[in-house]
Amino acid sequence: LDVASGVVVGQDRGPRRPVFTLPGPAPAARLAELAAELLAASPCVIAFSGGRDSSALLAFFIDVARRHGLDEPVAVTARWDDAASDEREWQEHVIEAIGAADWEIIRPGDDLDLLGAEAVGTLSGQGLMWPPPAYAFLPMVRMAAGGVFVSGEGGDEAFGLFPHARFWDAVRHRRIPLRPDWVAAVAACAPRAYRRRRWERELPPYQTWLQPDARAQFARQLADDQTDDPLRWDHYQVVSRSRRAVGLTLGTLESLCALEGARYAGPFLDTAFLSGLATWGGQLGRGDRTAVMTALFGDVLPTPVLARTSKASFGGVFWGPASRRFAESWDGTGLDGELVDAEELRREWLSPVPVYGAALPLHAAWLAHHVARADGPRVETP
Repeated sequence: LDVASGVVVGQDRGPRRPVFTLPGPAPAARLAELAAELLAASPCVIAFSGGRDSSALLAFFIDVARRHGLDEPVAVTARWDDAASDEREWQEHVIEAIGAADWEIIRPGDDLDLLGAEAVGTLSGQGLMWPPPAYAFLPMVRMAAGGVFVSGEGGDEAFGLFPHARFWDAVRHRRIPLRPDWVAAVAACAPRAYRRRRWERELPPYQTWLQPDARAQFARQLADDQTDDPLRWDHYQVVSRSRRAVGLTLGTLESLCALEGARYAGPFLDTAFLSGLATWGGQLGRGDRTAVMTALFGDVLPTPVLARTSKASFGGVFWGPASRRFAESWDGTGLDGELVDAEELRREWLSPVPVYGAALPLHAAWLAHHVARADGPRVETP
């Protein structure tokens, strides 16, 4: 069902489930400790897109390097001509503001198509991976051979996806919360069965290609996933980091870096940092994403960068000519027909910009046609 829906949900119950120790250290102090350790590796390469998370990491690492007399990290950016993915203005603004000395720009062209050269090479050797576009990091990872590759994975979850941030911010500042925030907070206090039914009703799956029974099963899994979200900020940090999707992402990036002789580091996935973030925010948190990031990174990054709400889209980059050719020629085999309506899935693959969940079944179908792997896919079964 993971493969058919193209989305991984649920909590990690296995041996890789992260361990949290509360109370944790001050989050800025833990990040500084991590930065100093990682900067000691050579080279230390940071994936820099111009978004808030990668900008904050780059600025913070450069600040630590200058304060401790360490070599500054290498910022690496991938660029395309696709307008939706263009972050050039933000990137240049950040680089100028922090005075980064070493910034490398690469142009992968069509190589990062979901079935381009990088993707099929990785799929052939590694099997299915989560997230499906993880191979897109490989051109950057190669620049970190012998050292460490750092990315801002986990930043969305740590800073921006807590669903009750506005409610608790209003409470902290003695304002009346907005009605939708009140409703969500009250619902979060209701019995689990009620919350589960609410999410089944309000969050139907967008995967139109799922067969009716599979769609109903996936809807229940989605509802369970949302029902796991706690009302408290500190508890949310623990639950969020424990999701299967996060654990699989970390494992995939570690494996891809190891293939190129590098070590992967995701500071925003570090459990000591998240323990500190949970302790620092307490039960109520410190406001929305902008407020949290400003409190943590406001002394190293300009306010407009921390407050931006726009985000680049890479659908046009990943769904390139190779993916379209495969979709057009696909005979409908390679995926479980009890879970997937092949023609509906093909229509999604050939749409102007397919939804994110369509990528994993594309990879599975390609593998079924091109590579026989006895050890099975990397993605865990539900």
